Amino acid sequence: MRRYELVGRRDIRPVADAPVPTPGPLEVLVRVRACTVCNRSDLAYFHYYGLRAHASQGCFGHEIAGEVEAIGEGVRRVVPGQRVFVRTPLTTGYAEFALAREIAVGALPDSVPFEQGAILQLLPLAVHATRGVRLGDRVAIVGQGPVGQMALRIAVLRGAAEVVAVDLDDWRLARSTRAGADAVHRVDGSAEQLSEVGADFDVAVDAVGTPTTVNACVGLVRQNGLVVLLGTHHVDTHVTLDLVTWERKGLRVHSSAEPLDTARAEALAVAERIAHRRPEVLRLPELLTHTYPLDDLPKAMEQLSASRALYPDAERAPYGGPPPETLKVAIVP
Repeated sequence: MRRYELVGRRDIRPVADAPVPTPGPLEVLVRVRACTVCNRSDLAYFHYYGLRAHASQGCFGHEIAGEVEAIGEGVRRVVPGQRVFVRTPLTTGYAEFALAREIAVGALPDSVPFEQGAILQLLPLAVHATRGVRLGDRVAIVGQGPVGQMALRIAVLRGAAEVVAVDLDDWRLARSTRAGADAVHRVDGSAEQLSEVGADFDVAVDAVGTPTTVNACVGLVRQNGLVVLLGTHHVDTHVTLDLVTWERKGLRVHSSAEPLDTARAEALAVAERIAHRRPEVLRLPELLTHTYPLDDLPKAMEQLSASRALYPDAERAPYGGPPPETLKVAIVP
């Protein structure tokens, strides 16, 4: 089969005759119909391979939609021929086939095209990240890239009374408004402008993953408020926090990662129900902005790499924000 491999820093290479994986017990082989590029993990692995230990350990190309090609022993939830999306695979989705654990595979509605279905990888992540949002809460979401946009949709669905979206880009914020944000704030990314977004939020979600944004969330929440770590700290992996402020405010914190299979299964089950019963809430067509064939993966990486988020917080970046008019980019084998 054809696939791309990340072999070094900014070095991805096509392989024409890679072996097709064989599913083992409780594993599923998926014929990949689309794989969206992760604006954070995939790009960080691409740019920091060899510079950050984790950049060579994660799965490059993990947002997959396709059809079940074969199943391993013990698989009960899906059958060959079924349309599915994948939360986290075992092998790259920049290929004609990918392997995944059964627990990471969700049923894809017939009405959702594969290119949009791959974006559903973000849905269980957003479900788990927003588990602390309660009916009537005031919620601030800092960062309106794809994962921040998905968190916005789920916070609204959970019954937040007010959701405020924050980003560097007016184009993204216009989509946030259409997805249900009660207010939007365009900022330059500085701590000063982030502090002016508001105060006394019940929940502040860091959907960027930088020292500046996580500390801004600390300032945005009320006493005993909740700070959610949704954006992955792939670039600035060590973050300094003022723990006196955390103690004085009595803050709570949780991440978006599902640490156990029970949490993964619960989040995926909720994601499946939303995708099948409330697909209009997700507004997937607005998240998918570009589609490329597999052979053009390098071109997609180049487009998405024009982003300020790929540079350390304290370093002067050559870009003032995200790539223009770009959210999710789908790769189609």
